[in-house]
Amino acid sequence: MIRLTLIEHGGTPHEVSASAGSSLMQAAVDNAVPGIDADCGGGCACGTCH
Repeated sequence: MIRLTLIEHGGTPHEVSASAGSSLMQAAVDNAVPGIDADCGGGCACGTCH
């Protein structure tokens, strides 16, 4: 497992775990990080990850 710290625009940190080879978007979704809806499933079409 890989440990990540994702930080919201307002500065709130979220420490999450991810499997090697998974995307940052998937790690955020799997750990219910607020603001990451991933409506397009990681296709860079909805703008969430930009």
